[in-house]
Order: sequence, then C-alpha cells, then structure tokens
Amino acid sequence: MSNRPQLRADDLISEAEFQATVIEQARAFGWSVYHTHDSRRSDPGFPDLTLARNGVALFMELKTMSGKLTAEQSAWLEELGANANLFRPSDRERITELLAHETLQRET
Repeated sequence: MSNRPQLRADDLISEAEFQATVIEQARAFGWSVYHTHDSRRSDPGFPDLTLARNGVALFMELKTMSGKLTAEQSAWLEELGANANLFRPSDRERITELLAHETLQRET
C-alpha cells in the first residue's frame, strides 16, 4: 500500500480546461461571458471571467486545486464584493447552482 496521497480528477484538471468548462456552462444558462485573453497590458489581478445576465454581473477567479491567489487578485475580489468569488474544480456544484439560479437579478 502506498503512502502517496490519492489524486482525484479535480486535482488533475488544468485551469484552462476548468475555465473552458465554466464558460460553456455559463453560456448554456444564458450568461454573456467576457475573458481577457491577453492581460499583459491590463492592470494585474482582475478576475478571469466576467459574466452578465439580467442586469447582474458575476466575477469569477478560477484556480486549480493547488493554485494560489496573488495579492492583486485578492484585492480585486475584495473590492468587487459579494458577486466576486474564487472557484476551484471542486466547486463545480456550487458554480452550477449559481449559474442556474433564475432569480439572480439586479438590486433595485
């Protein structure tokens, strides 16, 4: 018997694969999706995805299971507030629930 930790599927998915899955799912639920493909000339740390639907904007920073937030990423998530979150592959169920939520709409 090995003492090595067991790898799960969530541990093996790349950030690019995870992002592609989230984008596909968001579009399937009717969200518009924006992603800056080349951020070298942008301010650092802005979340990977901006989603919009029915006057609501969601900001998603996506990381692998072992990926670390930079100080700039943490600061942006803090500034953007409740609709900005860090997600990892293990959060798939939570992401689906969020994207499927029919009553998400702009606060009036």
